[in-house]
Amino acid sequence: MKTKLIAHTAKLAGRLLLENGAETYRVEDTVGYICSQYGFKEVEVIALPTGTIYSFVDEEGVPHSELIRTKTRTTNLGCVARVNDISRGMSSGKLTLEEGCAQLEALSRASAQPLWLSLLGNVLSAAFFALLFGANWLDFIVAGVCGAMTRLLGLLFSEDNISSTLYALLSGALSSAIAMGSVALFGAGNPTAIITGAIMPLLPGLAITNAIRDTVNGDLVSGVARTAEALLKAVAIAAGVGVVIALWR
Repeated sequence: MKTKLIAHTAKLAGRLLLENGAETYRVEDTVGYICSQYGFKEVEVIALPTGTIYSFVDEEGVPHSELIRTKTRTTNLGCVARVNDISRGMSSGKLTLEEGCAQLEALSRASAQPLWLSLLGNVLSAAFFALLFGANWLDFIVAGVCGAMTRLLGLLFSEDNISSTLYALLSGALSSAIAMGSVALFGAGNPTAIITGAIMPLLPGLAITNAIRDTVNGDLVSGVARTAEALLKAVAIAAGVGVVIALWR
């Protein structure tokens, strides 16, 4: 029972980190620290964007291995920080195995960010990015509307696989359509600033950062996979914007 609890706790921590945008080395190190703290030996972890392979030898000398598929990938640095705190508490002895597992279970069941908060974040990000690129106050408002609409559009899609790419494509197209329509309606405005501000929150900046970090760290498979995913989303956003502008003209 203790072996199962240790393995479950370590795998739960790794899954939460990987699903919420943590780097490859962080996932592997965290799982290794938890397993080693409670007597497991020969701990080996291979973390990939789409799954994780675990292998270890328990206190009785029995080898274990398991493959965990990761289907959900999003960005939640608050969750990553919380898992780090829990794993450090377990490694230092401040938390018992049972307490750490209970806290990780509670974190995995925690509700997602409230819709109003994510809407507010998207609106403010898009609007102020538009100001940064030379928008006036009308453009500021329109960019905020674009941010709200793209977030509402995201409710129809999941964060994994083809859905995220399709979401990026449609979000770019929607932002471009709103920007071009507002300029035509009001007879004034800077569509370039509006579109640029609206798509900035959509760009996979953290994914590209993690891809570079993984590549430099020697995790070549994860680095290449994350790079391909980030570039695919960026191209989808650009394609959505470009198609609407071409059709409008």
